[in-house]
Amino acid sequence: MKPARWPAALMALGFVAALLFSAIRIDGAIDTDIISLLPADMHDPVLAAAVAQANDVASNRVVFAVEGGTAGARGAALADLSDALAATGYFRAADVDGEALWRWFFVHRASLLCPADRARLEAGEGEAIANQALRQWYAPGSTGAGGLLKSDPLLLTNRLLGCLLPRSFLPGSADILSGSIDASVFRLDVQDEIARAVLNWRAEWEPQGLTLSRAGAVFHAAYGAAQARMEVSIIGGVTFVAILLLYWLMFRSFRAPVLALSMAVYSLVTGLAVTLLVFGGIHVMALVFGAALIGMVVDYTTYYLVTGIGEAPGSRAERRARLFKPLTLGMLTSIGAFAALLAFPVPAFRQVAFFGMSGLVAAWAGTLWLVPLIEGGRMATGPGAAWTARHAGTWLARTPRLRWHWVAATAAVLLLAAGWRFGDVLDDVRRLQAPSPSLAAEEARLRELTGFAPSTAFILVRGGSSGEAAAREEELLAALSPGDAESVVLAASRIDPSPAAREHDAALLRERLIEPYLPSLIADLGATGSAPYAEPGAEEAPLPPIAASLRGETSGSHWSILPVSRAFALPAGGEGVWQFVEPVGLYSGLFAEYRRLAVFGVAAACLATALMLLSIYRRLSALRVLLPALLAVLATPAIVMLLGLPFSFFSAMGLFLVVGAGVDYAIFQREHPGEDGKWTRVGIVLAALMTCISVGLLGLSSVLPVKSFGVTVAVGIFVSLALSPLARGRGPGVSDGEEIES
Repeated sequence: MKPARWPAALMALGFVAALLFSAIRIDGAIDTDIISLLPADMHDPVLAAAVAQANDVASNRVVFAVEGGTAGARGAALADLSDALAATGYFRAADVDGEALWRWFFVHRASLLCPADRARLEAGEGEAIANQALRQWYAPGSTGAGGLLKSDPLLLTNRLLGCLLPRSFLPGSADILSGSIDASVFRLDVQDEIARAVLNWRAEWEPQGLTLSRAGAVFHAAYGAAQARMEVSIIGGVTFVAILLLYWLMFRSFRAPVLALSMAVYSLVTGLAVTLLVFGGIHVMALVFGAALIGMVVDYTTYYLVTGIGEAPGSRAERRARLFKPLTLGMLTSIGAFAALLAFPVPAFRQVAFFGMSGLVAAWAGTLWLVPLIEGGRMATGPGAAWTARHAGTWLARTPRLRWHWVAATAAVLLLAAGWRFGDVLDDVRRLQAPSPSLAAEEARLRELTGFAPSTAFILVRGGSSGEAAAREEELLAALSPGDAESVVLAASRIDPSPAAREHDAALLRERLIEPYLPSLIADLGATGSAPYAEPGAEEAPLPPIAASLRGETSGSHWSILPVSRAFALPAGGEGVWQFVEPVGLYSGLFAEYRRLAVFGVAAACLATALMLLSIYRRLSALRVLLPALLAVLATPAIVMLLGLPFSFFSAMGLFLVVGAGVDYAIFQREHPGEDGKWTRVGIVLAALMTCISVGLLGLSSVLPVKSFGVTVAVGIFVSLALSPLARGRGPGVSDGEEIES
């Protein structure tokens, strides 16, 4: 009896449609921003929005220092670097922000005051400010008698620029270039363009005796991306060679790995198309997770191929019928494990869930209806298959008595206790990846030169309107001690104050500086007849980006952020109005919360699998199928921690794969006991090896989250395989010789 061809034809057409759809939609649809992976505090949307904004402000800033050579060479080199960075289309020099600030200050010069000048005017020192402006006009190198003489003779615009902007120490032995990146610094294309510009600059100017120091999140992100690319290339190459070798040892044919990898491509393209259709885009993490999914989808093809080796494989229809029930049960339980990811309020994890579920369904359908038609004949029994049947089958073919179930459960609990007692739990985001030593040295040098020290800490101020938020920010700044006030790097209210503060400053300027001292200054300068500080008319200027980036509005609530260089206690009385926020600590706390939620999610996946098994088998003994995966979930984190790797959110995520794959092995053990399951057991050994290779090699990564995920999955898969005999019940299909004697 031959299998029907129409399901295979439909799947082939579906694959072509998925491939075309993915090819059309994939351009620009891949999210490479790592911030998308960071958990957001959904309990407080204002805080979540402010943290995201503060991250952009802090992470997008870059600073360069050129040292060595002559002053002329440094100036030329710095100009070349600025031009090269600007040519990328992503870099905006600080000079651009300075120009926007000058225009803003000029338009509002008669209604803005910096704190120091406000204090001087309140103390009656208006004449001293006017005299200072006069001296500046006549000093060597002054601004001259151009249009500014008629429009701003008191030089109020320059005073605002001088006292409201953060200052840096610029030594004579170094030239400094600062600015910001006008795109996410975690985008791979942005990193590549900036890195290429810097590399080309080094190639041209370093041979001339100049050196460059850099600081900015974009360089750390580029370093991490380069490490990841190198590791993916090495791990991917090793995985491919290992798969070819392993399949040849099992089947003495390269046709088997071609079939398996073809089905992996079919499943991954289907998963990609479904994810793009549902979400409109996909995060790079979901694509990376696809590499881990290869181990599971290849398993399905492997299960079918092993039914064709041995003495009496049967027809293709008979082999498929024999495989249908256990493969379907394994697919459903694995989907249940992936579905648990939908509970996480992180789009990337939900994409992983859809990617995994649709990919597994495609692998299941392709194995049952497509592979039988394209297999091309039975496979040979390779030396690896024969060896596995003789040795691994000796253990896997046994049916343990009840006492061994209790022994395994006790051992898992003891391991769990030992792991939590002597192991480590990691939630601190700063420990997830080691920084580049060269970048750390360059940033240390820049701190010596300029005092530049990137910080994401800030004070969040809330208000019912933009004016109220600005007023509360001013109230906070007034209540700070002088030392704490100096730690505030920048405040938007100093550039764009509240209406009340603006009115107060305008009156103060008019009454204590402009009206009493401007006429004599104009007379001394010979600019009679002008009225430079009349009431503002139609002249306008947009709020400078440096101030606009510190404000926002979320769900009708207005807020502003004040970047700070250090933590300090806030004045009392501001509960619910202002709060100190340290995003690193916030993210670490959220990772701890998500780690706990992931553990509950794994427990929920186990519970859902148990209910599914009970509904299908309709007998309590079916819960044995879940026992190997459950014990593996208990023992694996402890084993990984005892190996020296801390347990983290990413480790917990790996347990979802352990549940899905572990239940698969147990189902095949239950459905094919005794001698009848000889080659089935070879199949689950090969499937486990495939998963350990494709995912376990991630344990070689230098990135701790990736390393933890890979090692957790590899250990969990091995434990699940070793404990899979616990899923087998004693019945007519199991001979006494296969049982472990009591």
